[in-house]
Amino acid sequence: EPEPEPEPEPEPEELGWASPALNKAKTEFEKATEPMLEHQAILAMIGECYKKRKQAEYLEYGVALTDVYSQLFAKLYKSNPDEEHKGTGFMQLATLLTDNGEFDRAIGFCHQAQGYDLSDGTVTGFAGRIKRIEKAKEKAKN
Repeated sequence: EPEPEPEPEPEPEELGWASPALNKAKTEFEKATEPMLEHQAILAMIGECYKKRKQAEYLEYGVALTDVYSQLFAKLYKSNPDEEHKGTGFMQLATLLTDNGEFDRAIGFCHQAQGYDLSDGTVTGFAGRIKRIEKAKEKAKN
């Protein structure tokens, strides 16, 4: 008896407003089968939102990836603690959160990155970033 045809996998839904780069990364993320691939794809998604963060949809979508990224990074870090991990995702998400007025979440995210001993690629690192976010928070209050 012939094997039944496997059900076709539903195609990931495209974001109507999003750039081809974001849709491609989102598709790759949804199809990824291991943490490293998921991480590469979500970094591409975050990077695209970071680049286009002056547009509301990108800012919102990027901010919405914060918790997903945080959990994924924790999983990845646990499975490869000795590997050199970069802080790019944390840096870009902290910026998205800051731009969205979520200063405390942004600061918390920087603390998380510090807990992993990550660098954000700047001289002052995440400590300096926290200070800048605190300044922006003060400015926003006034």
